[in-house]
Amino acid sequence: MALPDSLKVASGSQTSVTWKASSGDYAITLASIAAAAARQGVKGDLGENYDRLWFAQLTINMDVAPTAGDEIELFLGFSPNATAGTDNPAALVGTDSAYTGSSGGSVANTKFQATYIGSLPLTPDADTIVQKVVLGPFTPPFRYVCPLLVNAADQALEGDDDSHQIVLYSLPEQIHD
Repeated sequence: MALPDSLKVASGSQTSVTWKASSGDYAITLASIAAAAARQGVKGDLGENYDRLWFAQLTINMDVAPTAGDEIELFLGFSPNATAGTDNPAALVGTDSAYTGSSGGSVANTKFQATYIGSLPLTPDADTIVQKVVLGPFTPPFRYVCPLLVNAADQALEGDDDSHQIVLYSLPEQIHD
C-alpha cells in the first residue's frame, strides 16, 4: 500500500460556529464592553467529529476611536463537558455574562488559564469602521468551547451589537494519493 503524497484542505466542507448577540449559533453580548472589561459567551459545541485545525475571526467596532495599537484579546476555554458550568478553565461559567476572573483573582491573572488565540490590534477608528482579524490556526483539545473576549483597549466597544461577533472556522483536511 502506497503512502499518500499530500494532505490538502477539503474545500467546501468547512464548519463554522458563530457567537454574537442574536442570530448566531451561540450568544455573546459584546455591546458597550468597557475598557479593561471582559465578556464570556455561551459554551458551544464544535461537533462530535470536529476537525483538527480551526481559525477564529473576530469582528468588532469601537464606540470612540481607541489609541492605535491597543488590542482586543480572544481566549477560548475548552472543556470535555457539555454542561455550561462544568469542567471549564479560567473560572468560565459557560453563559453569556460579564467575566471578572476567579473568586480570588482578576481578569488579568485568571484569563491565561484559557487558551490565548490572539488579539485584534486596533486602528484609531470609531463607530462606523468595522475592525476584523483572523487568528490561528489552533487545535481544540475538546469539542466544547467558551469564548472569552477581553477589551485591552482604552475605549469601549460600540453600544450596539450589529457588527460584533466571534466565528470559529474549521480547516478540514483530506489525504490524497
